Amino acid sequence: MLQFVCADIETNEVNDNSTPEYMIQGVRVYPNDRHCVLVGGLCVHTSDCNLPTTNKGLCPTSAHLGVECCYELPVRPAPCAQHLGACMRSCNPSIQRPATDCENGEVCCVLMNK
Repeated sequence: MLQFVCADIETNEVNDNSTPEYMIQGVRVYPNDRHCVLVGGLCVHTSDCNLPTTNKGLCPTSAHLGVECCYELPVRPAPCAQHLGACMRSCNPSIQRPATDCENGEVCCVLMNK
């Protein structure tokens, strides 16, 4: 299940660190610190980041694990739900993602809202 992290507009507090880590697009996301959330990033391991923020140290809670704030994640094979998608017979190639759980020739298609 995908979890969202939000900063309270009054206090600038984000979800506490008791929130379990989760995966998105096959990348482990660590507890987000306030400063990273405020710039629109996610706390991930530096090796899992395609576009890091220009400021370092925005994820101090997990910094000892090699975690930094990141704007863009790579797309890696993962369960289709982590790509916010569903396994289908076909869809436009531009919304297909590499899934580990689609079977019988199905592909993972990112679900779109109209």
